[in-house]
Amino acid sequence: MALDYQPLYILGSGMLLQERKLGVIANNIANTDTPSFKRDLLIVESWFTESGNQIRNSSPENPSNNFVYPMISSIYTVFSQGSLRETSNPLDFAIEGEGFFAVRTPEGIRYTRKGNFSLDRQGFLVTEEGYRVLSDNLKDIRIPQGNIRLDSEGNIYVEGELTEKIGVWDLTDIRKEGFDFFTGIAQPANNYRVLQGFLEESNVNPVEEMVRLIETSRAHEVYTRLIQTVDEIQGKVNTLIR
Repeated sequence: MALDYQPLYILGSGMLLQERKLGVIANNIANTDTPSFKRDLLIVESWFTESGNQIRNSSPENPSNNFVYPMISSIYTVFSQGSLRETSNPLDFAIEGEGFFAVRTPEGIRYTRKGNFSLDRQGFLVTEEGYRVLSDNLKDIRIPQGNIRLDSEGNIYVEGELTEKIGVWDLTDIRKEGFDFFTGIAQPANNYRVLQGFLEESNVNPVEEMVRLIETSRAHEVYTRLIQTVDEIQGKVNTLIR
């Protein structure tokens, strides 16, 4: 009977959900010390058939024949501000408030809040991957040798002379790409300050994530034991029927 399969499919979907949660939590913990990293959360929905009724003559492998089970809707990124850490490095920039820096990558322009920049051999301001940082008019920023000073609006001065203005962009329809980069519809940001000699830290709370890790691990163990128990009972039932 199809009904015999329902507990296994429902419990199995719950166990797989816990595995996905463990992956997301582990990734958050691994990036606790990654500058400007934004923690992720799983968005989960409940899927169920109308009135909880089975569909006659439907295979138990058909999801529509299961009563209720969790389904991952999406991964949500938390964009809360991380704490600011002073480094005294003149090429470490941090955004306080809204906004992202723009960088030119082989895949096109991407956005980041990770501001541990440096100068390449040609004098261009680049990320640690070597991607060029862009100005407020999306041009590559080239900085001549000399004493570098950055004001709160992102204007870059060398030996007291204004040379460039780093672009700070507000994003809508944001999507995370990898650990550091984001895509979205960009427009100039307004509510921000750019700080020189600072880095924004990750917004991951390691204690909170460890608690979630323990809770999720225990939930996964419970689902595993329940599946084993249901499988043993079903095996005994099948033996009696034979």
